[in-house]
Amino acid sequence: MNILHITALLLFAGISFLFWKLTRKHFKNEYGKNNWNSWKTRLFYWQGTLAVGTAGTFVILYLLQWSQIINCYTT
Repeated sequence: MNILHITALLLFAGISFLFWKLTRKHFKNEYGKNNWNSWKTRLFYWQGTLAVGTAGTFVILYLLQWSQIINCYTT
């Protein structure tokens, strides 16, 4: 694994954790206790968390490559 893979994994984990930490209480209150315990609601929430983590990772990696801080074409 090179530095790009490690950076991408750390960014994804960090962004996903931050999104989860900031939005978990809001969505629990929004859906209520009964709906929150349903697997459909949680699946929808975690799909959103993964989408935000993936999109954030791509944007940050693109900006890092554009600013030439990292270069994914070298080994």
